[in-house]
Amino acid sequence: MNPVENVLSRLSNVRKQGAGWMACCPAHDDQNPSLSISRADNGNVLLKCFAGCQVEAVCTAAGLTLADLMAGPPLPAPSPTPKVVARYDYQDETGNLQFQVVRMQPKTFRQRRPDEKGGWHFNVKGIRVVPFRLPRLLADSGRVVFIVEGEKDVEALERIGCLATCNAGGALKWTADHSAFLKDRTVVILPDNDEPGRQHAQSVAMSLQGIALAVKVVTLPGLPEKGDVSDWLATGGTKEQLKQLALETALWEPGQEPWPEIDSIDSRDLPAFPTEVLPPILQTFVEAESHFTQTPPDMTAMLCLAVCGAALAKRVRIEARPGFSEPTNLFVCAILDPGNRKSAVFGDVTRPLKDIEREPIEEARPTVARMASQRRQDEKRLANLEKKGGDDPDARQAAIDLAAELDLQPPAVLPRLIVDDATGEKLGMMLSDQGGRLASFSPEGTVFDLMAGQYSKSGLPQMDVYLKGHNGDDLTTDRVGRETVQVASPALTCGYTVQKSVIESLNETKAFRGRGLLGRFLYAMPQSWIGRRLVACPPVPEMVKAAYDHLVRRLFSTEGLHVLQLTSEAAQAFQSWEVEAESMLAEGGELEAMRDWGAKLHGATLRLAGILHCVAGSLDQPVERSSVEAAIAVSRYLIPHAEAVFDVMTALEDPTTDGARYLVRWLDETCLEEFSRRDAHQHGRRKFKKVEDIDAPIGELIRRGYVRLKVTEAETTPGRKPSPRYEVNPALWKSEPPLDRPQNPQNIIPPAPPPQFEDSEYRFQQPQTPERIQVTL
Repeated sequence: MNPVENVLSRLSNVRKQGAGWMACCPAHDDQNPSLSISRADNGNVLLKCFAGCQVEAVCTAAGLTLADLMAGPPLPAPSPTPKVVARYDYQDETGNLQFQVVRMQPKTFRQRRPDEKGGWHFNVKGIRVVPFRLPRLLADSGRVVFIVEGEKDVEALERIGCLATCNAGGALKWTADHSAFLKDRTVVILPDNDEPGRQHAQSVAMSLQGIALAVKVVTLPGLPEKGDVSDWLATGGTKEQLKQLALETALWEPGQEPWPEIDSIDSRDLPAFPTEVLPPILQTFVEAESHFTQTPPDMTAMLCLAVCGAALAKRVRIEARPGFSEPTNLFVCAILDPGNRKSAVFGDVTRPLKDIEREPIEEARPTVARMASQRRQDEKRLANLEKKGGDDPDARQAAIDLAAELDLQPPAVLPRLIVDDATGEKLGMMLSDQGGRLASFSPEGTVFDLMAGQYSKSGLPQMDVYLKGHNGDDLTTDRVGRETVQVASPALTCGYTVQKSVIESLNETKAFRGRGLLGRFLYAMPQSWIGRRLVACPPVPEMVKAAYDHLVRRLFSTEGLHVLQLTSEAAQAFQSWEVEAESMLAEGGELEAMRDWGAKLHGATLRLAGILHCVAGSLDQPVERSSVEAAIAVSRYLIPHAEAVFDVMTALEDPTTDGARYLVRWLDETCLEEFSRRDAHQHGRRKFKKVEDIDAPIGELIRRGYVRLKVTEAETTPGRKPSPRYEVNPALWKSEPPLDRPQNPQNIIPPAPPPQFEDSEYRFQQPQTPERIQVTL
């Protein structure tokens, strides 16, 4: 059965109409057939409900999937949706639920805390760190406590009558807060049989020094690789054998164990922009500009995509299937701190748009001046006529006629394509003046202050123009005492390069994320090249600049409205990506914590595919699979960068992580080999009001391998309690200078003649960087 026959067999009241069919739509109470069914040239089934039902809803109601509409091979099955298979409650001393760890299938673990409505927040920000089964630990204060790596192991030990606990998050997540509950207790640690498990056991034992009465680390015999106590018990281990092993094991004493590798608190592995997927003209310009300015290609590439999208705005839409299409305008934001030549790159990338804008401005300036003068004279004449109209009927009628004439003639304005800083109200007026097509480009972050309403009279956020300008929803703005602004299907493009401090401050305006504005931006947070930049690099060859300029002009010269269609292969690739991206939004998925951004990833990918197709090919041809796959590659690049940006926005909400970062900066600046708890508090006494406030950040540094409790006795001062001392991992202060620090150049590279440009084979040397790079948050 072919796809059309399969679809028709599931519908009612089917009748032939022209080259297709009509039937009752199963997605609503359809008494008069309103569902159109037709066959595309590639054999795919096209559905359109004239009552407005979405294709997905029609398919669901008919027992179909989107794959059933395709003539090609079926789409791959979607990744299984994660399901909760176990719940572990973490309670405080009195039994109140603090948070919950849930085990998912496929196997992942998530932490969540109760919300105010009986649901869950999938984070534990601001929640106390407590060990698992805390009420039982406190109730049986005289018993030996077994510490294991996971909740499943705790339950396995409880079934044989042992008292056990663990921390949430698995290996290397034990902190000083956990240890505080085990004061004067006898503790037996049972490590998992792998390197993280052994490191975890040593970290827990070190953390318990000076707190627990006695600590033993017991290695269970016969464990397979990555095996744990649950495996040992499942193969016949008993409580008596466990007790005997513990008795035979000597007390743990701190020794000179090798330092673990530091789990950096200030960096994240982020991919470099995949310039190889860009069409040759764009790839060559991006790499040439990156080499000349010695800046990451990410910044140039993201701005180039925004420029090309702005040139096509209101001229091109791309349709994935009936009922799902997107415009080409993008919101992009590249984050780099000062000194990274953002302004130079910004100027070079946006130059073609500015040149395009400048030419009609100069041409229209005399005409606009004449029209403006004429209007001022007419307005003055209208005022005089209205003044006389009270006594002169002829003047009154003339005033009415002139007022109607002026209303039909909007004020003359110069043509604009680019705007830098403008309030939301001004931006809406400019969109109206320019026919709904405008690009907001800025190399600074003040535009976000304008969005937040910092310079508006009301002081309220002004986001409607951005939200509707991104979606293409009709914009109507009414203001008391001002003319109503109406814009049909606006297309606003945004391209910004900002500092990290701007991103951090966005968290202060909750409306940014609450209303979905931040979810519409495509982010790049590339690693700075400062400190390893080449000098005297050749400028971008004139042929490369000319090719880029010609490209932008070609895109901008598009007339009319073009709706791009996907080939069957491209549609199949895009739908496969939709399935994958949707699964990332599920509970436990990669995009779960930023669903506001991830839910728009399908549409962003489609927009990118449309732009890349127009750059590489013809508007008269359907979008090929290669353009969709290139857009998917860019989207995969964007996911970790967006995650890093959202982490920066919320970093200050976590006092433990924020405090640990503060201590790392202090240790990095002072190059201390060791320090006491009191030393750390004295340095940070403005940040840590009480000495206890510093324990959680130090515990985080211990967990990440930055420091460890010193083997010698704690520092004592007459009249004061002993202050623990900590050793600093030499890797922190003996390592090579970080990449973002300037280094003393040993050899200055002399100027070199510009290399010869040979079509798309022109490539540029860049500073040596791994495929996945470290970026400081």
